[in-house]
Amino acid sequence: MGFTKLFLTVLLLSCQALFAEPSLAEQADQIKSAQNPNYYLHVPLTGVVKYMIFPGPPNFVSVEKGDYKEPRWILDVDEASLKRLVETQAGVTPNNYAYRFIDTTLRADEPDANLVTLVSSFTGEPDNIELYENKIVTIDAVISAQPAHCHTSFVVEIAKVLSHE
Repeated sequence: MGFTKLFLTVLLLSCQALFAEPSLAEQADQIKSAQNPNYYLHVPLTGVVKYMIFPGPPNFVSVEKGDYKEPRWILDVDEASLKRLVETQAGVTPNNYAYRFIDTTLRADEPDANLVTLVSSFTGEPDNIELYENKIVTIDAVISAQPAHCHTSFVVEIAKVLSHE
């Protein structure tokens, strides 16, 4: 009897997750995006995909000294891409989704500004960025929120891998 009850509970929760309505915040974003084509800012970026380990909690200083490892996919962008990224991010206004979450004053001369954190796929579809490790790619990137303990100056979501070598 216990297994059947557990199975039915899991099945019910799974069905609820599949048919869940978007949250009010997600609905508001969808409306704003439909009304303003520039709500999400896209920028083409070219660079080498790298898998890097950064120091995480508790101190965010050194894995060797006991901090947890925080693995991240990084795009080491070329100069032209970095310039486009800086210009695009500097142009973010209150009419753009990312305005509440980013620093619009970042410059290309920030330490390691060429290292851009790649976060989950903008479309929700798998981007399989790991297939391009140590390869040059061009992506359609969307300016994204900067988490409190981000290890790079810039963060983007992958809308699409446009090309690779």
